[in-house]
Amino acid sequence: MNIPQQIDQISIARATNAAHYEYLTTVRKRTEEIRLENELWQRAVDEFRAAYDKEDAAFKQYRASLKTSPLKEADKERDKQYAALRDAIKAYAKFPIPETAQHAEPLLRVIKNYKIDTSANYMKESGLVDNMLQDMQAYTTQLRRLGLEILATRLKESNDKVRQLIAERNEERAEQVLGELAAARRASDEAYAAVVLYTNAYALLNPDRREAVDLVKRMQEDLEYFRKHAMTNPNRSRDTKPDGDGEPQPDEVVAAEPEASL
Repeated sequence: MNIPQQIDQISIARATNAAHYEYLTTVRKRTEEIRLENELWQRAVDEFRAAYDKEDAAFKQYRASLKTSPLKEADKERDKQYAALRDAIKAYAKFPIPETAQHAEPLLRVIKNYKIDTSANYMKESGLVDNMLQDMQAYTTQLRRLGLEILATRLKESNDKVRQLIAERNEERAEQVLGELAAARRASDEAYAAVVLYTNAYALLNPDRREAVDLVKRMQEDLEYFRKHAMTNPNRSRDTKPDGDGEPQPDEVVAAEPEASL
């Protein structure tokens, strides 16, 4: 007796938030494209869609919390202050009067040592700027002679403001958003497992139904792709600062109890 293909029944709890959401979006599309004429299957799918909608809302709220306008504006101001200080030091290092250029040389070395990338995530840039300014404290005389002390001071103020906003944002996220997303994910996981169970059962009992064979095949292919690309490194982040989000934290895993490895 040939046993029909089945969808692997695995836990998806280890996936990052974005990968988890994207995968369940694919599952929802599959169950809309291919429908099985079975009351229990349809009930499981309806419950899954309801759970997915809640995760959808929670995930969007979570993503929105990463785009706090004050933090983005503070980061832009910090980048502007850093660029002004860096460019001024570079310009003075090329000044035709040696007595002036020599004051810029040690400051330029500090700039080059840190190679700050303003497109890095908020936290990383904050740490680099803070360390760079600490190193520059050894050359306060040079900063003063070049009239750049005020720029260094303003950069520190901007950096401190960014760090404060990061702390406030993280506290808000931890208290208000992560709990909702974690709960939504757990509900989605349970509903998804039920869809897999009833789809497999229907396909096993109705091996001659083409729609059942097609749905199992497509869902298994989707699962294999998800397992290969999203489950191998659950801490990998796909969201970085170039789109303005800042920290790559929307890909954190917030499921309360990750299951055993695959």
